[in-house]
Amino acid sequence: MLRASGAKGYALAGGPDFSERFGFRSHPDLILEGVPQENFLALPFGEEDTRGVVVFHEGFNATE
Repeated sequence: MLRASGAKGYALAGGPDFSERFGFRSHPDLILEGVPQENFLALPFGEEDTRGVVVFHEGFNATE
């Protein structure tokens, strides 16, 4: 569904031991501030460069 929506990939913060078996990798030029690089992994859907600063959608800041 994510690919079909036009997303360029999937990123997650988690343990590499689990996520790497599904194709997720750490990309040195892809940053999520506050998360150690070895725990920020991505699975790109294309051949484009995987780089930039990732931010959460503002909905994750909801307090109610």
